[in-house]
Amino acid sequence: MFWRRSQSISDELKEWIVDSFDWADTTFGPDWSSSRKLIKATKEFFTAKAGDSPEVAQQIADDIARLLPLPSIPVLPLGSIDPEYRHNYQDLSAVAGLYHHDDDAPMINYDPALMRQPIGFINTMTHELMHGRLANYIDAMPGGEPVHELSTDLHCITHGFGLFAIEGPAQMGWSGYMTQESRSYALAEFLARHDIDPAEALSRLSPRGHKALKRAIKEHAAD
Repeated sequence: MFWRRSQSISDELKEWIVDSFDWADTTFGPDWSSSRKLIKATKEFFTAKAGDSPEVAQQIADDIARLLPLPSIPVLPLGSIDPEYRHNYQDLSAVAGLYHHDDDAPMINYDPALMRQPIGFINTMTHELMHGRLANYIDAMPGGEPVHELSTDLHCITHGFGLFAIEGPAQMGWSGYMTQESRSYALAEFLARHDIDPAEALSRLSPRGHKALKRAIKEHAAD
């Protein structure tokens, strides 16, 4: 019918999302897959105390690493950054969080000002730690190296951090590599795949994120 609402994302993108979930389940195994939970900003998942010190930042990163799972990676603050660049995502991708892996060991730098936005900080740290999680699989993932930043965003959701993936960019005022529509569809896939009540996610989202996920859940069910 001519009045039928258009899809939020393309069939090709949906297929890539589902293939990526299948790849993660196969690569990391059934025990990993069955242990996935919807990660929330609660004491159930995070042990770090309140504050914005480097010690707190490291503890948050260690909590995330434990949940992925991944060995601890040192995180160190960057120097002061002009605020005008914090809202330009092409610059932000290099300064809000940055993953390095040289001949010695991996390391992550972060913008200390980001710690004033806890959900955004957790989302950024998850993305950077995910680089470490996926470092040996870049070419093997669906889409390969050309889409490895998109894959890094997506696998934050396959690993349980979908709420942060949706709310973090919105809190920080930028979109990131994936769109909110594609993130929402991926979170709908995560909820369905792990038999999680959608209300558990919807109740923790802002109105805009709630609307996007509700539409994605309906679209996912129709697919």
